[in-house]
Amino acid sequence: MSYRNMKTRYKLLALSLVVLVFSGCKKFLDKSYDNRISPTLTEHFAQLMTDGYPLRHELFTDILTDDYQYYATLAQASINDRFLPMYLYKDEYPQNIPTGPENAYTEFYAKIYRANLVIEGVLKSERGSDSYKSAVMGEALMVRAYCHFLLVNLFGQHYDKATAATDLGVGIVTTVSKENQVLVKRSTVQEVYDQIEKDAVAGLNYMKKGEADQSKNPYHFSLASAYAFMTRLKLYKGEWEEAVKYADEVIKIKGRTTRNLAADLALISQFSREYYATMYMDPPSHPNILLSSYSTNLSVLTPTGYTLCGFFPTDQLRGTFTNTDRRRTLLIAVGTVIDNQVVATKYNTQPNNPNSFVRTAHFTTDEVLLNRAEAVLRSTAGTVEDALADVNVFRAARYTTYTPIAAADVTKEQLLAIVMDERRKEFLNEGLRWFDVKRLKVKVEHVLGRGLPVAATLEATDLKKALQIPLTEQLGNPGIQLNPR
Repeated sequence: MSYRNMKTRYKLLALSLVVLVFSGCKKFLDKSYDNRISPTLTEHFAQLMTDGYPLRHELFTDILTDDYQYYATLAQASINDRFLPMYLYKDEYPQNIPTGPENAYTEFYAKIYRANLVIEGVLKSERGSDSYKSAVMGEALMVRAYCHFLLVNLFGQHYDKATAATDLGVGIVTTVSKENQVLVKRSTVQEVYDQIEKDAVAGLNYMKKGEADQSKNPYHFSLASAYAFMTRLKLYKGEWEEAVKYADEVIKIKGRTTRNLAADLALISQFSREYYATMYMDPPSHPNILLSSYSTNLSVLTPTGYTLCGFFPTDQLRGTFTNTDRRRTLLIAVGTVIDNQVVATKYNTQPNNPNSFVRTAHFTTDEVLLNRAEAVLRSTAGTVEDALADVNVFRAARYTTYTPIAAADVTKEQLLAIVMDERRKEFLNEGLRWFDVKRLKVKVEHVLGRGLPVAATLEATDLKKALQIPLTEQLGNPGIQLNPR
């Protein structure tokens, strides 16, 4: 990959950190030949991680899935031009748009760069206890693992043990380059996953050593969110028992709890939908165990976030939300009665207020419970009774009238189907469906309007499920191997 743009960004960041954050600390930046960041104190490395978490630039993938349909009448021309090529599975799409593969690629590698600065220096830093250094080191390792995980799952095929050693992954970056431009070759999916697990396991060990000094801020990795990441990682690898093990660690810390959706939805009648949407991703809300918060003009939510976005939940998916399903209330009508489209109001930019800050969740206890239930049911040794401990807690909070499922009334296959249905509805507009489309080998057909013929098809094992390396990277890194088509 090319670091040309990324390095310019961090030169500016270095200056801002000096002026705004660490004025008076003469040793924070040692002048290097190209003005790279050179922190010296442990608190400086901790501050680097404050802005070290990636924005959710993978959320654009929602429009690639079977969750979304295009509706021209409500599409702004500018958004139509930007995102319709992606919806039709074309590798060529406009550059420099609010979100998409290009932004994701740049964003996740930029955060890896920042994490590497911390990893290379924090254990040798000044004026910090061993516990404090370990806490910051563990956080940086988890961020580096998470960003590589996002990258390989966007630009590589889904992990398959039989083919991972030959499938193209992404470039692994574990050092801070001393050169102006570094061209990194792509590793295999297996090599990337090996590095992810190496970093994540080491990160967890450091976090445990530094637990007393871990940030309590919900915008930083905690042991609970680190275990949640490991649960997702193991689920994607098909290592079911390991996925359950890490989910159990989250439950030890957070309990087997889920979002109190009835209390959330009560805010609509008590105050307003806008206030409710603001609070849906509120940090104290128990399910949200790792969040991002940033100012934006819809940014990562541009394709799906408001009345004129052009892409809306499909008629088929909407039909799965029954009258007793509380999540049905999350779908608010936009446009006219004739248009009959909805958006999922989970963010405070919605349904049509694109100029305020956004919170998005990286990990929630809701996902952990559904991950665990799925892994139990896919495991040979897993039992229906074990999975129901998660399923009944989760579903009781989602339906206005709910009778717990009894183990005698359902098979493993039937319960797994229920779990996967709940997963799809629960994470609408939260960026997880695309990765399920890949790992579950889901075929997707896209149309350009109700009743129109299929305009683009993504087959179950389609090569295009590995997004093409962005053009900006191709130009900056000549010879980089592209995904086959």
